Amino acid sequence: MQFTQIIGSAALLSFALFLQSSAKPAPPAQRASRASGQSAQPANNAAQSGKVRAAGIWYGVESAPKKHAGALRIAAYNVENLFDPMDDPTQSGEYDDIDEVTKPVRLKALAKAIHELDADVLCMEEVESKAALEWFRDAYLSDMGYEFVASEDVGYYRGVEQSVLSRVPIEKVTIWSAERIDDMLAAQTPELATQLKGNWAMPEKGAKPTTHFQRSPLMVDLKTKDGYAFTVISVHYKAGAFDHQRELEALQTEVFVKARLDADPKINLVVLGDFNGTPNDMNVKVLRTSALGLRSGYDFRAQKDAPKELYTTHASNRSIDFMIMTPGMAEDVVDGSYFVLGTLHAASDWDYKKAAEIPPPDGYASDHYPLAIEILPTNEGEHHVLPTMPSQEATPATRQEAPSKSTNTTSEPSADGAPPKPIGDAASASDVALADALKTAGWHYEMPQPKSKTAKWGNFNKGTTWFPGYWLNATTNKTSATQPTASDNFKGDGLPKPAWVKGGSPSEPSWVEFLCTGS
Repeated sequence: MQFTQIIGSAALLSFALFLQSSAKPAPPAQRASRASGQSAQPANNAAQSGKVRAAGIWYGVESAPKKHAGALRIAAYNVENLFDPMDDPTQSGEYDDIDEVTKPVRLKALAKAIHELDADVLCMEEVESKAALEWFRDAYLSDMGYEFVASEDVGYYRGVEQSVLSRVPIEKVTIWSAERIDDMLAAQTPELATQLKGNWAMPEKGAKPTTHFQRSPLMVDLKTKDGYAFTVISVHYKAGAFDHQRELEALQTEVFVKARLDADPKINLVVLGDFNGTPNDMNVKVLRTSALGLRSGYDFRAQKDAPKELYTTHASNRSIDFMIMTPGMAEDVVDGSYFVLGTLHAASDWDYKKAAEIPPPDGYASDHYPLAIEILPTNEGEHHVLPTMPSQEATPATRQEAPSKSTNTTSEPSADGAPPKPIGDAASASDVALADALKTAGWHYEMPQPKSKTAKWGNFNKGTTWFPGYWLNATTNKTSATQPTASDNFKGDGLPKPAWVKGGSPSEPSWVEFLCTGS
């Protein structure tokens, strides 16, 4: 795929009783509270029985947990159409931004939630523009230390986009407004559907062919003053009855993640935001059960047996917002730090379709609830590098000079076709200890194997096919697509041996994988 960077989000309010699925624009009087088009079931039994449930904190925790010493808190929050009071002449007509202005009472509720969240890096969806974000920050969040800002116009007709507020310096901003995603149709194979335990959605009847993201992801590379580098990819997949498009958007996002992992297998990277799909939907499974070994932030929740309401992210009683990260970042996560912060849910008899006449109650912030997780920066952060893919770079969001391009650090494959050794002269003491613990638990790593005749280590022709690596337990005969961890007592994810995939040579194994092959 060609990566195109251009300088540079639409959830609709879906609520308690039931939600509409219309793709037609709402009339002007309703646009200030336009719903996402995502249909849902009633949010609670009281609504189903005709009883009115009072406004209150229905989902998530009422207050954010205390942040761990030395940790960075990363969060995602769909703020439901955050528009400033300034009239943008480029946003006029049917979708005039001046009709969308967010009322002060809701701006205060959003600011209250963001203060309580206390994220060091806050990824937001449905923000009008960088100017609107800076206005909101200066007017309502001036004490939060958000010196660094990223928000790029992705050409979406409603004029909203993904944005980042950060206390950590931003080095680079990337979007893919011109990226075609229709070539991801080739990735929707029966084999992958079987691996994901689902079925691909058919294109929507009567809809135009899907060719591009509805709203391009926003990728932001950051680095702390101590040299710890990490990357966030803020996403807001298409809302409504468009499962097919969301699947293509997720598959393309996986391609972006793979490119970064190929450049740096230990990269700290997280894809987060509004997926507009539930855990059982294919666009979520594409990343949550990816052969890349990605981990969900939900795996690191504090209460493993808590009712689902504690981790519900949308007012329609669904979890449609996620954090999915690379193995490198997962290693730095503070276990138990993942949480969803509850904000005011309107009473169950409130009708979002009449929001222009009957607004939601004071204290209502958004139809989504922010989710957050903490990472403990390690001294290894300095090794993470920016990708060397050809592109047009966005203007750095800091006053620092943009970093120079890095050279390829991938090790060379051996002459006999064996996999290359991991990057670095030797395994670290922590890698050796983890490998010993895995082997003691019975785990053995099965290296990726070429399937097609032209496939070999170092041949990155995307037409070649491979059997991905996986973990096999000699004691239990169980398999795991991702590396088992101490946090789950080395049980593994239980996924079967992966089916073959197309995409060229895998990157070199990690030291832990290498040590667990018996080599």
